[in-house]
Amino acid sequence: MELRFLGGASKVGSLGMTLTDGPRKLLFDYGMTPSDPPEYPLPIPPGITHAFISHAHLDHIGMAPLITRDGANAFATHMTRQLAELMLEDALKVARLEGYPSQYSNHDVRHLLGRLRAVEPEGTVSVGGAEVSLTPAGHVPGATMFLYRGSRDVLFTGDVQSHPTHLVGGWKPVPCDVLVMESTYAGKEHEDRALTEERLRQSVMAVVDRGGQVLLPAFAMGRSQELMMVLEDLDLEIWIDGMARAVCDIYDRNRSVLRDPRAFKRALSRVEIVQEAAERHDALRYADVILTPSGMLDGGPSLFYLGTIAKDPKSAVFLSGYQVEGSNGRDLVEKGTLTVGGVTVRPTCQVEKFDFSAHAGHSDLLELARQTHPKTVVLMHGDQREVLRADLEKEFEVILPTEGTGTEL
Repeated sequence: MELRFLGGASKVGSLGMTLTDGPRKLLFDYGMTPSDPPEYPLPIPPGITHAFISHAHLDHIGMAPLITRDGANAFATHMTRQLAELMLEDALKVARLEGYPSQYSNHDVRHLLGRLRAVEPEGTVSVGGAEVSLTPAGHVPGATMFLYRGSRDVLFTGDVQSHPTHLVGGWKPVPCDVLVMESTYAGKEHEDRALTEERLRQSVMAVVDRGGQVLLPAFAMGRSQELMMVLEDLDLEIWIDGMARAVCDIYDRNRSVLRDPRAFKRALSRVEIVQEAAERHDALRYADVILTPSGMLDGGPSLFYLGTIAKDPKSAVFLSGYQVEGSNGRDLVEKGTLTVGGVTVRPTCQVEKFDFSAHAGHSDLLELARQTHPKTVVLMHGDQREVLRADLEKEFEVILPTEGTGTEL
């Protein structure tokens, strides 16, 4: 058996892994990194017959339309399949707006969707004498881990979260021989989620009480909806803009897969939706809180709202997650500056960061390994893997693969 990473082994982003076991050649995830300029994985090798997509974030699905060009079948949960069309068409739109060459066409997206088969959250797919089973990963609605049962049992985690959130329950680990595990937060721990939520709620109310507004830049898929639920019982005017609107619609049509369907419906009924660009002026006039992409302040409607909020010392920008190096969000946290339209400014509004990551922290990743009882742990999708390896190798064989190099198991 051989594992080979096309991307996302030694860094976060552009994840793609092939698994070769006798005559079977499978692909797990095939994403891109929406950086400036974008980064892409290595080309898909010939002979892939089945591909499995863990969830619909672009670093896992962003290059998926290339999977089915040569006839491979693709599989994902029902929720991921529905989100895929939205995320991929938006990626094409962003590429056009930013002037980047498109790696695939709208036809490729439609072709993928035609061959992307929806599987139950704990279902099984037959792959030529072997099986691939799904088990919940936590992280975001629709996210799954894949257990390949062949000459060895290999568990591919995608992205994982151990603790329940407002949107999803935590992971459901299953035993395996080889654990291929993400390591995004290797060496880092998360603040207790309940404490983070209460700190956000109190900070938001403090801004509103002094007559300001809160801009909450957030990922359109998962983070925006989670924050909406965190704040839903406060007496606030909350507006949602950008692609988060369409994700809310998909979640609303599939509430049965959410952890608390009634709570989601209640939260959604209490927010105002920006339906068109002209209504953004209304949001600035009436909203207490504005939830909108981009979560790293590099594009989307958040830049429009920043034009007003950044200049108001009574208002605030509250960042809710990891800010990639070189992003506006990272510069705002570390330097206190923003660059909009080529002009660098120093906002006078309050700036604060909250950790609402949907990834497992260092201790939780150790616990995942212990719960799955592997002989071998393969660490991927992280740039601090050595820190996690140091703890894991006390109990397991640990492999740190590199992009483009095969790993024999």
